Amino acid sequence: MLSNFKKTISLLLIVAFAFAQTSFSQGIDDLKRSGQSIIVDGDKVEFFEKEGKIIAEGNVSITYGETKLSCDRIEVNTRTKIALCEGNVRVEQPEGVLVGERIRYDFNKKQGEIISGDVKAYPWFGKADEVARVSEDEFLLRNGYISTCDHDFPHYRVKAKEIRVFPDDKIIARNVVVYIGKVPVMWFPYYYHPIIQSRAKVQFIPGVTSDWGYFLLSAWRFHLKGNTKMDVLLDYREKKGFAEGVDLYYNMADLGARELGDGVFRAYFIHQNDRGTYDPQPFREGEGDDPELRKRFQWKHRIDFDRETVGMLEFNKLSDRNVIKDYFYNEYEEEARVPPNFISIINSKPDYTFSFQMERRFNDFYTVVQKLPELKLTVPDQRLWETPLYYSTQLSGTNFDKQYNFESSPPEKVQRFDWFHKLSYVTGIGPLNLTPYGTLRETVYSRNKWEWKPMARTAFGGGLNAFMRFSRIFDVETDAWGLDIHQLRHIIVPSADYFYTHQPTVDKDSLYQMDEIDELEKENGVTLSLENKLQTKKPTDDGYDVIDLVRFIVSVDFLFRMEKDRFEFEKNGKFKDLEFDLELSPYDWLFIDGELEITPENQAIETGSLEAAITPTEWFQTALGYRYAKMQPEPRNQLTFDIYFKLNEKWRFGIYERFDMQDFDIEEQQYSVVRDLHCWEVEFTYDTKGSNFTEDYTVWLAFKIKAFPDLPIGLNRSFKKRPPGGLRTRNGYGSGSAY
Repeated sequence: MLSNFKKTISLLLIVAFAFAQTSFSQGIDDLKRSGQSIIVDGDKVEFFEKEGKIIAEGNVSITYGETKLSCDRIEVNTRTKIALCEGNVRVEQPEGVLVGERIRYDFNKKQGEIISGDVKAYPWFGKADEVARVSEDEFLLRNGYISTCDHDFPHYRVKAKEIRVFPDDKIIARNVVVYIGKVPVMWFPYYYHPIIQSRAKVQFIPGVTSDWGYFLLSAWRFHLKGNTKMDVLLDYREKKGFAEGVDLYYNMADLGARELGDGVFRAYFIHQNDRGTYDPQPFREGEGDDPELRKRFQWKHRIDFDRETVGMLEFNKLSDRNVIKDYFYNEYEEEARVPPNFISIINSKPDYTFSFQMERRFNDFYTVVQKLPELKLTVPDQRLWETPLYYSTQLSGTNFDKQYNFESSPPEKVQRFDWFHKLSYVTGIGPLNLTPYGTLRETVYSRNKWEWKPMARTAFGGGLNAFMRFSRIFDVETDAWGLDIHQLRHIIVPSADYFYTHQPTVDKDSLYQMDEIDELEKENGVTLSLENKLQTKKPTDDGYDVIDLVRFIVSVDFLFRMEKDRFEFEKNGKFKDLEFDLELSPYDWLFIDGELEITPENQAIETGSLEAAITPTEWFQTALGYRYAKMQPEPRNQLTFDIYFKLNEKWRFGIYERFDMQDFDIEEQQYSVVRDLHCWEVEFTYDTKGSNFTEDYTVWLAFKIKAFPDLPIGLNRSFKKRPPGGLRTRNGYGSGSAY
């Protein structure tokens, strides 16, 4: 036996020392990876030559590639490549951390077994009587539990006889009991949960609203296979009754058919009645906009045939036009008011894009322009040989069938073939960039408004794009008022875009209006704009980033008035809309955005908005928003105020207010309180319309596991008109909408 060592010892040095011992040297060689060695550190390290083992005690650590092992005592068998560790054992690997009092680890198989140990695979923490690493990417827990709570006695836990943890992938267990504290609250025959998953297995949101009465929304997630999962929705509303549904997120790769793509299917049924109880005959259809069974179906699917070709499908079937507004308000606000139904295939190449699209109506309470089908070929600007000439074109053929809601008007059917050409010339004179162009649109219709008689329409036009770019750099270095300026660059870009369309050979009043192509009419004008930009450089880890401190654009359209069918100007033209756009971002925590549109004829403001977001710290964020829109019969004149502040590590508060500046009244108020419960968060929110807190109101309570913050219940099937603090800026928090 060699003498004791008090310093770090490398097994490679031991190999060199005991080179003559063939069996031992062979064992050491087996322990080495390519270009790597096992490094053993300890207060006391002993080598037993005959037995072929190493024993280390006191602050022991072993480094082997990306694996780090530490303990109070370790015995390494150089022949079997197995290490036995005791006392405060900790194994750190990229996939996770093992902690326990005793561990047996096989360096050759990269497998380990811990007796009375812990496993950590963020955000999950596990503890069991036995923890075994059965492979590089799998841990087995026997008689243990897992939880996202890292307390010694977690607030909640998922307990089972056997739990398999696949770091960075998933957790699988059978015969599972879920505990809150010491109380069992739920049982699952099979439990599957991806490690990287922002949604909890089960979710509940209780609350009360003046429209629904008391309610309870719930979602139960089931992982079927791979990326295929299903949410079962079970809801109760005191004034509406029971509702159920399912959201199926599927990936055909899980069935061995990756080429068939992925998608989502949603179905939701509301057994609406005045009693708020379950209807014994729920599938008896009613009439009008308030049937006894209200429902929605949605199917979205996508197939990537190759890197350049994609197919998409969307199907929406509703019981009535208000079901989305009544039960999926956020979806109603954020998406198209008329849910689309289409199939499309798009092939995109560098030189062209070809698309096929079929649109059809499945809900007769909407007016829809059906395309049965539409074929379109788009060729972007292509340079003609080695000249400064560029050519682009778009070719389309469409079979239109416009169906009006409830057949309030006769359908309008027409076939249209359209071909658009554009030839442009890119040139310049000194700093002036010029692009004159000419256009020609040829359109053939199967009929006009009054009879089935084919007709052709021709419209030619042209224009000129001109702009200049001036810039100057000011050598300014200052941190006055905390601006952190490293040089200033002022950029000015004046531009003028002249456009002209000759009177089409067929007037638009003779055509069915299906889209903007049919709206084509004589046009002659110029768009003038002036852009000012002030930039600076700010240091980053990789050097400097260019930041826009100020961006200000003024633009206006001037329309020339011309005699019909003649290229002669009337005496007076007119300015159309004068637009101002301002963005200010002098600090990382301040962003201001303003827009203004003025009608020059009467100097009246058509629309205007000003939004400011202030985020000086993570503890305090606020935003102000103002919007004006000239609407009939009354203008929209609104001011919004949104504030978020964190009182301490346990409490957060949010306030949202929207005021009607026209009537000097409160339109909406929302107050929220969030309590941090270590691994849980509880959010209480009160929302009311107007200044009366007892008429049109909503109160809800949301319980969230912090590791799974998503609440699709409250977000997609919500009574909630806007999330508190859900503001938009480039840094993640911005001004509230004043719409």
